[in-house]
Amino acid sequence: MLCRYFQQGSCRFGDQCRYAHDGAPGKGAPPPPPGDDRPLCTYFLAGNCHFGESCRFSHGTGEGCWPYGKKGGKKGKKGYSPGHFWKGPKGQGSGKGKGDLDDWQVGKGPGPDHGAGGNRERALTGPYLGKGSELLKVWSMPEDMGHEDGVLAATVMADRVCTGGADHRLIVWRGEQPPEGGLAFVQDNEVELPAPVTNLLFHAASKWLFCGLGSGQIRAFRQEPFAELTLVGHTAAVTCLLIHEDVLMSTSLDGTLRAWKLDPNTAAFSCVATVPIELGEVFAIRSYDTGFWVGARRGIGCLGPQDLQPLGKIDYAAARVVALLPYQGRMLVAFADGVVKVYGSAGNEEFSHGPLGEHTTTTAAALLRHPHAGKDVLLCGQELGYVTAYEVPEFKPRGTFTTGYEGDVTAIVDMGADGIFATFGLTGDVVLWRWERNG
Repeated sequence: MLCRYFQQGSCRFGDQCRYAHDGAPGKGAPPPPPGDDRPLCTYFLAGNCHFGESCRFSHGTGEGCWPYGKKGGKKGKKGYSPGHFWKGPKGQGSGKGKGDLDDWQVGKGPGPDHGAGGNRERALTGPYLGKGSELLKVWSMPEDMGHEDGVLAATVMADRVCTGGADHRLIVWRGEQPPEGGLAFVQDNEVELPAPVTNLLFHAASKWLFCGLGSGQIRAFRQEPFAELTLVGHTAAVTCLLIHEDVLMSTSLDGTLRAWKLDPNTAAFSCVATVPIELGEVFAIRSYDTGFWVGARRGIGCLGPQDLQPLGKIDYAAARVVALLPYQGRMLVAFADGVVKVYGSAGNEEFSHGPLGEHTTTTAAALLRHPHAGKDVLLCGQELGYVTAYEVPEFKPRGTFTTGYEGDVTAIVDMGADGIFATFGLTGDVVLWRWERNG
């Protein structure tokens, strides 16, 4: 595999690098031979390919462009079959407490840390949360389990966890305590889908599980009574799904937001609105006081709560939006360049943090509660399997840890109990973590 850092002229491993250093540094990846059927660029799908048109992998958006090389999948594995995959008792979710934003420091946070002499080498952000620290790695998925390509999406579904992969598979997991103790995921069922699963949403009230696909389709499954539907409209990968009242909202790399409603007479979803977003490809959507906020390639747009008409925008050309996280009346926005900004409901910037230390990229972000410290924690997943934790609202680095895998972190899911959360990555990795009482 070609070293993308060498192609940018920034690889610091030299001859010791495990990846290929073909071509001249800083010139972009060499193009494929004419007529080469290229696999889709994993980093383009995650929204952070640095090579642009020079990338040797495909940046196409059609259904035929989404497979990552040869499609994986464990066909014919005993006990698993497409179709009805909800099994076992229903679970109950749990909420998490929030901190107090009265201590929010208005203004600018720390800027880039270039290290001694201005060299941009990695310096951990906060203490290293390794073995013996307050963060315990409870379980990591064995190589013979799970997805045969990157995990692109994950969500909690009652007492199960669902993951969607670049291998076109939706896998349902249940938690189990092994005989030797601890906690592990056990595969409960799987469904093979026609394209990579790029986003997942489970709506507990209606019992619908929505699967956004790389082809632009949305597959919907309902447990009781059983139903399976296909929503067709987007022309590129579905990046985010949201239920607001009785409307499903979806965003896509095609630069649009779509609104869907379920017709009780036909038992089918119909698209009731399509809104083009002028800021480019859309990666996130959240309901907020003033309407809907959409995070895009070149900033943030705000849409009216009823008519979805544009109300305003916040330009940010440096990097795409990774996540929109409502927090105590504000909106935390994580950008792909490691910057996190805080905005008021009127779109006014109240705080800006980073990039700091090794935290110069963000590929996934989540807010959760540290049960023993009584603190809200922002987890920022990054390239190469790094994750940095910040206490909020102070934005004090609580520490950095690594998943142990070299793929980008694509999702972080709060399991809702006992300080347990899970990380997922582009190498197909799934890791369970738990905050401990004492470091």
